[in-house]
Parts: sequence; structure tokens; C-alpha cells
Amino acid sequence: MTEIHTSPLVLHGRRRSVARLRAGVLLLEAGGVRHRIPVAAIERVEVSGAKGRVLTVVLSSATHTLTSRSAPAVREFAEAVRRALPVRDADEPRPAVSAEPVERPGVEPGYVVLWALGVAFVLVAVALVVRGAGEQAVVFWLVGPVVLGCGGAALAGGLTTVREAAVLRTRGITVEGRLTLSYEMGTGEDAVTHYEYTYVDARGQTRTRSGPAGGAEEVEIVYDPEDPEGTTKVGRGTAGVLALGVFYLVIGVPATLGGLWMVGTGAVALF
Repeated sequence: MTEIHTSPLVLHGRRRSVARLRAGVLLLEAGGVRHRIPVAAIERVEVSGAKGRVLTVVLSSATHTLTSRSAPAVREFAEAVRRALPVRDADEPRPAVSAEPVERPGVEPGYVVLWALGVAFVLVAVALVVRGAGEQAVVFWLVGPVVLGCGGAALAGGLTTVREAAVLRTRGITVEGRLTLSYEMGTGEDAVTHYEYTYVDARGQTRTRSGPAGGAEEVEIVYDPEDPEGTTKVGRGTAGVLALGVFYLVIGVPATLGGLWMVGTGAVALF
């Protein structure tokens, strides 16, 4: 007798994507399409991403992902789906997966704000030209946000990378991991090989670590005991990761400051 699994958890992701587990079926809405995936059709469920915020559902013929803002929510939902996975033979046929279009609700307030900011940006640029603020002010206003955006992204990435490297360096625990499988993420020239390692943490709990790093049958895995699912690294050394984070900061700090100065200069020229 097959147990029918339903979970009260609802996992929300970017771009209004959402996942639910109802009566043994994973309902995944993304891109205006609702996928009905019977749990018996799922090969495995993974939690990946730099912060453990990406839910990956691997089928025999496709892979679905959902990126959420909450890493704990992703972990709990992934565990709920894993508990629902049946024990089956390797040659057992998989049930069919269906998809149907979903009616899109009204525009979210966030998109309205973005559109308003875009319109305001264009209006200010036009006002600078009409008022004869000068070529430099117009260029600064147009280019400044691009520089600011790139600098902010590099700054945020650098801070995250440095923090993770420092955490693993100061309180990381090193264990041995064994390669359980490898698979391709993406298609064609964009395909990247990911490796899944299984390891046992200091508390005796079996965990998995997936990502493009690795390839050997046995590796050392460093993990943060306070965030064992989110902050992990294949290989014991952290100097390379720390150097990469510092490199991002070296680029991000001046770019962010320069972008702010350019935008401010362009805005002041309007008055």
C-alpha cells in the first residue's frame, strides 16, 4: 500500500515561483507553468547554491530548480520531499510528469516600484539634456547606475566569500567525503558537471554536498557546524577562496564609491 504524502510547507522562490507537496505530487509553478511531478518520478532532491537557497529536483529526463530567499525553508521543503520518495527498483517505470499553463496574477508592487524608478531615471536624463546641464552630467547620470550596480554586486559577492572563508578557517570541521554520483547541469555547451559527495558530520548525521568542485572518489570536506548544509567546501585550504573574496572587494569598493559619486554628480547638476 502506497503512502500518500502531503506537506503543509509552501516554498516561494524568485519570479513568483512556488512549490507545494500535495497527495504525493510535487506542484512546481515557474515561468507561468505548473509542473505536476509525482514523487515516484523524482530521482533525487538536492539543496545547492552558495547559501543553500536552491532547491533542485532531478528527474530521469529533466531537472527543475527553484531559488528561494530562505535557506532553512529550502532545507525543510527538500527533507519533506525526500521523506515522500518511495523505495523502488532501478528498472521500475516512472510515472508521467505533466505541465499546464498558470494564470498570472496582477503585477506585484515590487515590479511597479522598479518601473517607477526606471521612468524616473529616464525623466531625469531628459531633464538634464533639456536644461543644458552639460555632457559630463548626462554621461555620469547614465553610466553611474551601471558602475554602481556592478560595484555593488562585486562588493556583496566579496563580503560573502570572505565571510565564508573566514568561518571555515576559524570554526570549520574537516571530514572525509565519498563521491556518490556525478551529473550534468544545463544542456549543450552550458552543461557543467556537478559532483555529489556524502559525508558524516561530527554528530554522526549523514549529509550530502553537491557542486562543480571535486571529481575524485574521496575528498576532504570542510563544513561550518552552525550551517552544515549551507557553508561547505571541497578541500581543506581556504586561502584561494579568501583571495578571491579580497579580489572582489578590491574591485567592488572603488566601483561602488565611484558609481555613487557619478550618480550624485549627475543629480546635483539638475538643480
